[in-house]
Amino acid sequence: MRELLDPKYGMFRYNEDSRLIWFSDKTFEDSDLFHLIGVVCGLAIYNFTIVELHFPLALYKKLLNRKPSLEDLKELMPDVGRSMQQLLDYPEDDVEDTFCLNFTITVENFGATEVKELIPNGADIPVVKQNRQEFVDAYVDYVFNKSVASLYDAFHEGFHKVCGGKVLQLFEPNELQAMVIGNTNYDWKELEKNTQYKGEYWADHPTIKLFWEVFHELPLEKKKQFLLFLTGSDRIPILGMKSLSLIIQPTGGGDGYLPVSHTCFNLLDLPKYTNKETLRSKLIQAIDHYEGFNLV
Repeated sequence: MRELLDPKYGMFRYNEDSRLIWFSDKTFEDSDLFHLIGVVCGLAIYNFTIVELHFPLALYKKLLNRKPSLEDLKELMPDVGRSMQQLLDYPEDDVEDTFCLNFTITVENFGATEVKELIPNGADIPVVKQNRQEFVDAYVDYVFNKSVASLYDAFHEGFHKVCGGKVLQLFEPNELQAMVIGNTNYDWKELEKNTQYKGEYWADHPTIKLFWEVFHELPLEKKKQFLLFLTGSDRIPILGMKSLSLIIQPTGGGDGYLPVSHTCFNLLDLPKYTNKETLRSKLIQAIDHYEGFNLV
């Protein structure tokens, strides 16, 4: 499954912000492979076997014949989803002049940029206050339905070959998702093993040893919150925890300062705390306030 889903083969697109994949609208692979992936997903449920599938909830909505929404776009493509929400929330009447949009979408395929019309003659239809909801709906429909119809249909057929029938309708989309992917297998020891250190820090530095003692004692939700604080997402990258290489470096200030994250580099500035309780308190304080602007 990991080989089939690897974006390097061009069957799926990988979104860096969400760490999720979706069907590629342009691929050189045959639809039989998508049929195969659908079969394997169905077999995972049938055999009570968990597989790593980094798909958004929208996939499981579609499998249950439910329409993806703007919330699903926000999950898969956070930056695009936020832009669409800003368009809908814009209070003034000058939507056309402010956003300069028409009923098209720009996509990149193998280095080439293409403009696709969301509706017939979409390039000639500006987005204004009166039709902006139609534009957002058309955009969502293009991403999740129109652009990937043939590939998804092959996946759908394979999945329903194994897990079709009325019983499937008993599930909610999130329940069906949980049946396939289960609880994400966070290997925290692997995370520690792959962490790199800078400056005066090394694996056996007293502060580093305190840090990992505190970290491994944290409950699961706090550990996931730490990932969100440090990397910008609480999801494990598509290639597993081994590909999530963290970097910890020392910083000045001592016990009175908080740890600081640099999410673009998975880099943690960790002050040289002198005792375990101070480190625990400051770490939890930092990860509890990972959003917004705070003074350190």
